[in-house]
Amino acid sequence: MSRPSFKTLSSSKRAIRLLPVLFYLYIVNFLDRVNISYAISAGMFRDLGVPKDSADLIASVASSLFFVAYAIPQVFSNLGINRLGVRRVFSIAFGAWGIITILTGFVQSVPEIYALRFALGLAESPFYAGVIFYLSVWFLKDERGFANSLFNAAIPVSGIIGGLIAGSFFSIYGDDPGWRYLFIFEGVLALISIAIIWFLLTDFPKEAKWLTQGEKEEFIHKMNVEMEEKRKLVRHASWTKALRDRDVLMLALVYFLGVTSLYGYTIWLPSIIKSFGVSASTASYLSVIPYVIASISLIFISRYSDVVGVRKLIALSIFLIAGIGLAISAATLSSPALSFLFFTIAAIGIYSFIPVFWTIPTEFLSEDSAAASIGLINALGNLGGIAGPIIVGYLESLTGVFTSGVYSLALFDVLAAIIVLTIRKSR
Repeated sequence: MSRPSFKTLSSSKRAIRLLPVLFYLYIVNFLDRVNISYAISAGMFRDLGVPKDSADLIASVASSLFFVAYAIPQVFSNLGINRLGVRRVFSIAFGAWGIITILTGFVQSVPEIYALRFALGLAESPFYAGVIFYLSVWFLKDERGFANSLFNAAIPVSGIIGGLIAGSFFSIYGDDPGWRYLFIFEGVLALISIAIIWFLLTDFPKEAKWLTQGEKEEFIHKMNVEMEEKRKLVRHASWTKALRDRDVLMLALVYFLGVTSLYGYTIWLPSIIKSFGVSASTASYLSVIPYVIASISLIFISRYSDVVGVRKLIALSIFLIAGIGLAISAATLSSPALSFLFFTIAAIGIYSFIPVFWTIPTEFLSEDSAAASIGLINALGNLGGIAGPIIVGYLESLTGVFTSGVYSLALFDVLAAIIVLTIRKSR
């Protein structure tokens, strides 16, 4: 088997020009999405007058409202990107969610947080699925796993950066107003990013002035050959028919299960660490460690999946690492050091599944079918962002500890491992 990836000058140019920009943008996106996790551990809801015994459940609802709104426009925003290009769509999105995030720093009541989290979900909805589709336009099949991994490495890296930023704000300003300044600072980052989007991204390969004419023609030819291979594998008369494809629906279920675990873990990680008896600032700093390990593992696992080309078995292994790691960490919560160790091991699977997963639908979908189906998978799958935080928060409110919630996240990963094997159109 030949070794895939960035071997030609054209592919190197595409990687160097686009991937660092997308990586940075995803860091900004994920910071604005999960900064509420640090605010929760700093007592955001208690500062707003919520009783301690119900604060975690209300925090779960606030976090989850983001994903209720996030699912609504996914399919159609991705179709818009296919027609209008990412620069127009992303510039509007970053501007909207930057303003919303800044306003969150000034909230005075729980209903205001609910409204702003819902609005944030609407504003952020075009970004992730849009980038996955964008990568399928700019990178060939054997390049895509590595491209996905570099982009998705922004998730654990944003955890590293987010933990350091939050810990610094809490150390300097205290928990309150530290959490308020955190929202304002990260909202400003989103607004600054609009200029980066407009001047550094290129919508479609035919518009790339930074590629020579020969490089453009060679790449577009290879992409056309690849799309023809996809049409032979599966034919969809329209993007609406692709949405009813069995494998598309099964992939949405797998993604839902994986995302449920991911956001249950991400939103509550600082609070779980704080429950070991440390301060909010220390918990924020310690939360960096699982993200460091996950960011390194994600790159190597994704690269390996490109080399061997066996996506399903790798996805199965990743989900099992996450599930087993979470189960052992839950069983050892009374021993903070050991529990934290297995939380860190679980992070390898929790975050590495994403780039490997997204190589699967882009292997058999193209054009509008890919845009719409990726939007659908991302929309339905990210409903797990509702389930994960609420399940963990509810069980913690019910029992007073995080044990049951962490076990539930482990179960979702094991189920995802089983279901991913039922996908027929993947290697």
